Amino acid sequence: MVPLMTQSMVPPVQFHMVLQHYATWLGQRSAADGCHDCRSRSRCAISGDPLVQGVSPASKFFSRLFKFSPMASVCRLVYATAALLWCCGCHSGRSNNVICVIPQQASQSMWVSEHVGASEAAFRSGARIYWNGPTEYGDVEQQVDLAERAIDNGSLGLVLSPVNPFALNTVVERSLRAHIPVVILGSALSLKPQERLSFVLNDEKQMGLLAADRIRTVLRGHGEVLVLGVNPFSFALADRSTSFSSAISRTAPDIHVVEMAEGRFSFGQAELAAEKAILAHPNLSAIVSLNTAATRGAIAATRATHTSDRVTIVGCDYDLDLLFLLRKNALDSLVAPNMRMMGATAVEYVLKERRGETVPVYTFAAPTVITRENIDDPDIQHLLFMDWRGQ
Repeated sequence: MVPLMTQSMVPPVQFHMVLQHYATWLGQRSAADGCHDCRSRSRCAISGDPLVQGVSPASKFFSRLFKFSPMASVCRLVYATAALLWCCGCHSGRSNNVICVIPQQASQSMWVSEHVGASEAAFRSGARIYWNGPTEYGDVEQQVDLAERAIDNGSLGLVLSPVNPFALNTVVERSLRAHIPVVILGSALSLKPQERLSFVLNDEKQMGLLAADRIRTVLRGHGEVLVLGVNPFSFALADRSTSFSSAISRTAPDIHVVEMAEGRFSFGQAELAAEKAILAHPNLSAIVSLNTAATRGAIAATRATHTSDRVTIVGCDYDLDLLFLLRKNALDSLVAPNMRMMGATAVEYVLKERRGETVPVYTFAAPTVITRENIDDPDIQHLLFMDWRGQ
């Protein structure tokens, strides 16, 4: 396994070149600019945090891995280059031709891929997209505020990816009373199906099955596994973990899940939990991380415990830094939802609802496994595409 490069392993000039190479890689595989209506370009491309407010979660992650200050000039080079990938929202203003799309976290690259799909579907129908959301995962208040604003502006429809399965019920019901169609995207809400409410969801059970199949293949049917990031308050993560555990016990009886690490983990908390599990289980063979924070924590923990060469990491969801580390052999694979397809489907359903057409109550999008071997395949690149400027 190729070790992660640290500043101490190369002279400063060469380390500067490594970071330049990463910035170039980002530019080659993502959008180089925001769309023409964007109002802000001063945000970190990886975390979405305003650059003037200090260190972003992703830069903290890289500072731990590469042992350099994230506010140093070379790091600013990376984020200044990558910041061109990020913009806050498009086509704001009061209009009944605007569909408001609110992701869970506007700064994460997989939600930017949702933006691409939504923009493509809207462009084909002559509608417009206002896309905006929290810069930090879990910010329910900002999601509620954006949804309330969309309702007050008389939006054509609302596409919402709730960070909490319960906290957004009231604003969704208000939208439905205002005869504004709502599509819940990504993970489920606790509301029952009703008129003008539909769901375009990632197939979380299939995600768990794909992770189990990958673990079974990599471990060749034998080993010990840690499941990291189990959150009983998240329908999606609970389904992923349950599906994975059931599939492993059914199809690979000699692979044992030795621990299910529960918690709403930040990167640091995930790293600590993974380190404890690695030390407690000296024969640990693999970690299945259920979201991006857990994957970052798993990578940092295996590096800190010098177990990167024997502990395989299979992650769920994706972000730019994790795709880069996948290429660098820091993890085995990522099970990725098809956010571009879901974004397009959600917008199409809003438009059909407005035309009085019937749409399915539930639509499930199939995830896929991204590896170093297939990351440059056309189908995977299409899924990961982040440039909405053409619309």
